[in-house]
Amino acid sequence: MSLKKIGILGGMGPEASAQFYQKMITISQKKYNAVQDTDYPPMVIYSLPLVGFNESGIVDQELVLKQLHQGIKLLNNSGCDFIIMVCNTIHTFIDELQGRSKAPILSIVEGVVKKVKENKIKSVGLLASETTFSSMIYDSILNKNKIHYSLPDSKGKKEITKLIFKIMGGEELMKSKNKVIEIAKEMKCQAVILGCTELPLAINQNDLKMKVYDSMEILAESALEYSHG
Repeated sequence: MSLKKIGILGGMGPEASAQFYQKMITISQKKYNAVQDTDYPPMVIYSLPLVGFNESGIVDQELVLKQLHQGIKLLNNSGCDFIIMVCNTIHTFIDELQGRSKAPILSIVEGVVKKVKENKIKSVGLLASETTFSSMIYDSILNKNKIHYSLPDSKGKKEITKLIFKIMGGEELMKSKNKVIEIAKEMKCQAVILGCTELPLAINQNDLKMKVYDSMEILAESALEYSHG
């Protein structure tokens, strides 16, 4: 079977993108019994060192969008059959980017909410970057699917940003990680969405009794399913 070629726009940040590629390999082995090189889909990974973007999210929208357009163009020119973006925050621009892309762009946000709905979860807490919160990219889709959601207060959002910063810099995480875990528990929801691809590098299902939706893993699963389809 010929697998569709995957274009991966990453680099936001680099470690999350590296972990994403590893997840693609692991899921291919476990779910699709990949052994030989030819059992894995062809992939083009563009690690984009995005200017105007930091741990809090998008600082300069116009500059960020210009670079994202260039990244999408590169992946289109590489003959990718579809594109994924290993960052929740830049999905703020998915409609504008799709308008410029010949290849379809899969949405990490749509994929996460679809999984939540399939599991019949009625209430979720969202952990994300400040720009993801302010852009409300999750809010609109959760509302559309009639899923109740809770957000951290301003102090909680700052703690999440602090954790993201430490992950990006390869710093000691435990203190910040524990604070963010407490924030998730205080939401008193059925599940929590890790709506930033850095967060799964610190927090996973073993840290919480409630269901944890890892946006990075869900994107990897969706991409492989699309490639095999």
